Amino acid sequence: MKKIVALLGTKRKINTYKLLLNIKDLLADHDIELEIIELYNYDIKDCIGCETCILTGKCVLQDDTASIMDRVLKADGIILASPVYLQQVSGKMKTFFDRTCSWYHRPVFTAKPVLCVATTKGSGLKATLTYLENITSQWGAISAGSIGRKIYNIQNPVTLKEISKFLFLLNTPQNYSPSLNELIGFEVQKSLAAYLGGLDAEYWQKMNWMTRSYFYPCKINPVKRIISGLIGYSMRKSMAKKSLNRMS
Repeated sequence: MKKIVALLGTKRKINTYKLLLNIKDLLADHDIELEIIELYNYDIKDCIGCETCILTGKCVLQDDTASIMDRVLKADGIILASPVYLQQVSGKMKTFFDRTCSWYHRPVFTAKPVLCVATTKGSGLKATLTYLENITSQWGAISAGSIGRKIYNIQNPVTLKEISKFLFLLNTPQNYSPSLNELIGFEVQKSLAAYLGGLDAEYWQKMNWMTRSYFYPCKINPVKRIISGLIGYSMRKSMAKKSLNRMS
């Protein structure tokens, strides 16, 4: 049985929480288990920006973040769910995202689908879902759709059609077609790993990503591959030149 972990960024078990329960029932019909992690029930300290996690792979803060990250890592797929708080995700969810900085430098969710969920009784829905999708991309995961609700349809339950892409990519990640922005993002991360060296460079070499166009074999548009490849090449060439100038 596959297992999905949902990160919920709200204390209130109302709109966003109810959508997750809808999704849980739909997933159960496909023999898929859903675990909901309510972030507000955990001690998640603010990131202090020390970059220790990037440089050493370990965080200096002692709280529940590491255990949550471990549970998410073991999942076959992920759901990111939050109500809109002033045009964005909730503060607790943002705090958790800040603590996953090392996952941007050394992505761990490649070939895993992520479904984004958000609700609002006002504005900010599109911006919030876009932000969640950007986090998905930075983690190296698969953007497997989004579900949003506004005041006029906030009580509407989730339909099977709304999670069909998520279910499809959960079983066939090789059929994913990354966007141009995702391919460019990959090249940016690759260039940073090469330029910064250390654990990042070692990790990217170990994963054999330095010579690839994307994290894993999937359906990449040839034109997008060329464009992103040229951007990456230009970026690494510029960084290499700056490194030489700094050493001379």
